[in-house]
Amino acid sequence: MRANPKRALRIALLACVAACAAGAAAQPAMPLTAETASRLIQEVGAQEAAQRVLNDSPTLEVVAAGVAGGRREWLDVGSQLIGVAESYLKDRLTQSFSIALQHDAAAVLARGAAGVPLQAVCSYDPLIGAQPLPTRRQYESALAQRERAVSAVQRADLASAKTTCLSALAEARATGGKQYQP
Repeated sequence: MRANPKRALRIALLACVAACAAGAAAQPAMPLTAETASRLIQEVGAQEAAQRVLNDSPTLEVVAAGVAGGRREWLDVGSQLIGVAESYLKDRLTQSFSIALQHDAAAVLARGAAGVPLQAVCSYDPLIGAQPLPTRRQYESALAQRERAVSAVQRADLASAKTTCLSALAEARATGGKQYQP
């Protein structure tokens, strides 16, 4: 039986294409950075980007951690997503912005003008989900830490946002944390 050189070439080419495709699929995705997240939002829009983040747990965790870290690039990403986010993503971003208050309160307050819901961010329970269940004293301490960070903001252009946040914190102190024992 004589080998057909064209057929052998086609088989080799198909094998190469299949191997390349398998290798590309096995490559880990490029790590998500604030820059790549911003680019995604620009390319597909905030609504579609929010949907993609919500449907991909590792990506959601990267975005939430980035925003919580308080770096301005991530706060910008979170600001664009929180306005169109629904359900779980909106809650995670609200929680992340509340954590970011301790890192850069002025930057978080400035994002209020971009649609970040400061009332919800500032009153977000700082100990939600903590195990074992924290005490009322720990809750009060966490609120006080957040209050000190916000009170330290001196920018005149953020006076209204600062007042909104401090009012939300006062309300959280008065009405929240009832699930925590003394």
